[in-house]
Amino acid sequence: MTRPTYRKPAVHAHRYRSDLPKVVTVHDNRFLAPALLEALQGRAEVVGDTAYGAAALQLAQMLTPDVVVAGELLGDGLIDHFLPHLVRAGTRVLLVVEAVHRERALELLAMGLSGVCSVDDGLADLARAVLDAAAGGAVVPPSLVASIVVEWRAGRRQGGPAMTREKLTVREMEVLNAMADGLSTKAAARLLGIAVKTVESHRTRVFAKLGVRSQAQLVAARTSRPAEPHGTIGVP
Repeated sequence: MTRPTYRKPAVHAHRYRSDLPKVVTVHDNRFLAPALLEALQGRAEVVGDTAYGAAALQLAQMLTPDVVVAGELLGDGLIDHFLPHLVRAGTRVLLVVEAVHRERALELLAMGLSGVCSVDDGLADLARAVLDAAAGGAVVPPSLVASIVVEWRAGRRQGGPAMTREKLTVREMEVLNAMADGLSTKAAARLLGIAVKTVESHRTRVFAKLGVRSQAQLVAARTSRPAEPHGTIGVP
């Protein structure tokens, strides 16, 4: 009879305090989680660590973290496959990559990514980015800001009368995007870093401004137009 061989666990969970922002890491760099745990001490806590997207999704559903710090290539596929599911779980996703490529970053931001950082930024900058994301902000390198603004302006100019963006505030557009992506009110509130009642208030105003009575009508109206980028800059 052979003895069972020891296998290194694919997921690590940690004890945490409920009053601090929670962070889950899903990255092939096994030193990232302990380094972040130390860098965020007293400000946020790393509650789970894995190298697999499917495991990160399970951790997100079980622990409801404020931020998932992810790599681009995971143990079971690209982050692209798991990003929409993590966003729908109500968490913000911060990507850490070796190099920030403009088109690639814009593509992921449009899918719901909350920010992107380079591994060369340093641990202190990464910790600050995690805290910014947990507070509801977007973490966008200066090199990408101009591209996002250009695309945002182009989208506004292309908008037709069926859903005029001038009618909606930036926060209302964020709530609209969240609902169109199928997020529940609670998940949208976690993603945007605001209260559930605030999401409900924004949703009521969006319904009134766009002349719809249900979320299904709202989604139909939105999908008939060019998509608005999920990433926002400097939203109060």
